[in-house]
Amino acid sequence: MDPILAIDFGSTYTKALLFDRGSADVVGVAHVPSTVGTDITVGLRRVLDLLHESTGVQLRGVPSLACSSAAGGLRIAVIGLVPALSMEAARRAALGAGGKVVGAYGYKLSRRAMEELVVLAPDIVLLCGGTDGGDEETILHNATALGRANLAAPVIVAGNEFVVEECAQTLQSAGKTAYQAHNLLPEVGRIEVRAVHDIIRDVFIRHITHAKGIDRVREHLELIADIIPTPSAVLTAARLIADGTGDMRGLGETVVIDVGGATTDVHSVSSGAPTRPGVVVRGLPELRAKRTVEGDLGMRINAPTIVERYGPDRLLALAAIAGALTPLTEADIVEYAGRVATRTAHIPGTDRERLMDHVLGRAAVALAIRRHAGTVRDVFTTTGTVPVQEGKDLGEVAVVVGVGGVLAHGGNARFVLEGVIGAGSDPQSLMPRRPALYLDQQYILYGIGLLSDVAPEAALASARRLLTPL
Repeated sequence: MDPILAIDFGSTYTKALLFDRGSADVVGVAHVPSTVGTDITVGLRRVLDLLHESTGVQLRGVPSLACSSAAGGLRIAVIGLVPALSMEAARRAALGAGGKVVGAYGYKLSRRAMEELVVLAPDIVLLCGGTDGGDEETILHNATALGRANLAAPVIVAGNEFVVEECAQTLQSAGKTAYQAHNLLPEVGRIEVRAVHDIIRDVFIRHITHAKGIDRVREHLELIADIIPTPSAVLTAARLIADGTGDMRGLGETVVIDVGGATTDVHSVSSGAPTRPGVVVRGLPELRAKRTVEGDLGMRINAPTIVERYGPDRLLALAAIAGALTPLTEADIVEYAGRVATRTAHIPGTDRERLMDHVLGRAAVALAIRRHAGTVRDVFTTTGTVPVQEGKDLGEVAVVVGVGGVLAHGGNARFVLEGVIGAGSDPQSLMPRRPALYLDQQYILYGIGLLSDVAPEAALASARRLLTPL
């Protein structure tokens, strides 16, 4: 056997996978409650002991890879100029790098905005604004304001190239850690994220893992690469599944949707180009590898919000589609959502509760994919009606992979995941139309993403073997 370990330090669970690179197989899987609030290495030792007991493999000295979303993940505040342009570009860059956007600000930072930013205490501030040769005043004002603020977070400056150095010097003179990057939005209609992603990853390695105690795992693991944010690993897995490797074909354009207790995350790897004739694209260009986080669509903490956003009457209609044997009422769904929001570890104990979980899960999937996907609408012009697309067209996505408790353990994964399919319910939404549906029942996607850098063929072979078709 040619073993390699993949570890995910989550806020709720610490997970471990043991791969055999020779056979491209997962030898063992284990997970235990995380101990990030006390000593993250306690949970690590426990999960390694559990994995050793289940596999019989001696794990000391085994090459290891790791990712983390512990202690709230990578919390990023973004600052831009125009909300629809540089601020939106910054938000996309932060999410694509595996961050969680905790605050987004446009134009000049006010005193109230600065006070709010200080309270948020982000891990990183991403400061943008102005195309190259465009507005200089706003980003300079914001750099000065950040320099005066009681903020410890490093600042990445990725705005107008004519003043980016001056902004960084202003911050450094005020005692802040500042990094310079190429402009995220060098011109309207072009986003450049690679440099920002590289710096975010470097900052995560240098500052964040140390501040949260994650770098102490090196005492217990033979790490062969730097620890990365978990969402970044999952997005890498989606890219590998979609594109394949030099010697092995991928499955085509891919969406990964993760239905969690607090959020529903969507990752897509697709061009997003129009699939309908005569469509004109407007707005910022879409990133081929895109991630969105819907913080109001969690299966537990935000269950009442799902009911509010989707509507109790429509949820009852979903229950009928699921083949409910016992009639539900709107009051049943509202009561259940309110109850699980305060009992976040709740596991359904009856068929009735499982049905309500399935219905809430499908609604969360449908709402999240609708927000992630683009829209097309008819615009009247002097030459006639023109269909205009904003955002990604996911209509021809080939594969959708689902992950999360309601999918892996709920007993009706296909019903829940079918929420991604447009099916004509919203003619303006560019949701997937005919994707093949797969389930990540063993929670392996983070490991596939980690392994893809060192053994891409084995990682892809494992994904193709272990993702369950629905």
